[in-house]
Amino acid sequence: MPDKQLTHSETNFNTKERVCSEINLLLEKLDSPANLGSIFRNAEAFGVKNIWVHESNRDYLRSNRFKRTSRSTENNLNICFYEDKISLLDTFEGTTIGIEITENSENMSSYKGNVSSIILLVLGNEKSGIDSETLNRLDKNYHIKMLGTNSSLNVAQTLGIALYEIRREKI
Repeated sequence: MPDKQLTHSETNFNTKERVCSEINLLLEKLDSPANLGSIFRNAEAFGVKNIWVHESNRDYLRSNRFKRTSRSTENNLNICFYEDKISLLDTFEGTTIGIEITENSENMSSYKGNVSSIILLVLGNEKSGIDSETLNRLDKNYHIKMLGTNSSLNVAQTLGIALYEIRREKI
């Protein structure tokens, strides 16, 4: 019998039996509406609960480039805007995790989280990464091990890998 491609509504991926960590996302100021759209697609695909977007990126949600890459996933996500990320980090009740190569970061593939944990995953700017003030407030930093000579991946690709690793044992 030939195989048939399924739509998401034809799968049982969203069964209620699974118990997964609650994942929230904090985005530092981004430079690209296309990256924001791709981030939203990844976030929606992996069941992110809340996305905090910097106030300066609010207009990106109206751009055609964002709309083309997000594929309307913003309609399925809880989007919050912030100006002061430090107070958000300081009051978050859960584990704060950055995805950034640092002196003390661990390989993302080694992530072993608790299924009942609440996570705030922090992604930095496309060019400058997570700023040092934020890095110093995080509970843990992870990096994605790369074999080439490039020092980073695209921010949306990084998110996709990180979300997969967090959800891997639970999906």
